[in-house]
Amino acid sequence: MRIFPLLLALACAGTASLEPLAAHAQASVDQRALEPLQPQPATPAPAKPAPAKPTPPPHRATPHPAPAHPAPPAPPPVKVPPAPPPPPVLPPPLAVPTRPTAPPPPIPIAADAPGDVQPIPDGLRITFGDGRADLNPATESALRALAHAAPADASFTVAAFAPSIPDDPSTPRRLSLSRALTVRSVLIAEGIVSEHIYVKALGDGRGVADGPADRADVTAVATSPQAKPPP
Repeated sequence: MRIFPLLLALACAGTASLEPLAAHAQASVDQRALEPLQPQPATPAPAKPAPAKPTPPPHRATPHPAPAHPAPPAPPPVKVPPAPPPPPVLPPPLAVPTRPTAPPPPIPIAADAPGDVQPIPDGLRITFGDGRADLNPATESALRALAHAAPADASFTVAAFAPSIPDDPSTPRRLSLSRALTVRSVLIAEGIVSEHIYVKALGDGRGVADGPADRADVTAVATSPQAKPPP
């Protein structure tokens, strides 16, 4: 019976002797070094955005009938001036130099020039000397009198002729042209404008009415300035 109390005492004494050793056997642990070994909390997944709510359509106002347009105002009365405005003052016209009118060619007149005057319907027939295109004082005076007696709007036709030359048709034409221009010079000197004088150099006059070969038939017809010469 004494053995059990003895064992109990020894057990108590051993326990008492081990308490200091247990206290000295404790070791300090660095928790920061153990943090990488510790399991990390799971990262929460990002939250999904909530679906956008459909935007309601804008409210449309109920169309109302357009108001009737008011009548336009009456135009103001027009004031009539008591007197008409003065006429505008125009500047004087500019003097534009024009080309001077060419003087008429000299009239070939010779006192000894053969030739005479014969009346024909609506004019005169002037004869010339053989191979000549000049006038004498009598034939010139007769042409001037014809120009004075003709109407103001008369047109003159001068048909000149010359005798034919065998194998030389150009010489009669040149001579007849010279005679027609001589008569034309007298008419221009009397104030007949050149646009009213029609010259025909017919040469030997083949196919034309018979008459002296050395002649010029001058006729005057009262027509408008736009009239064409007789054929």
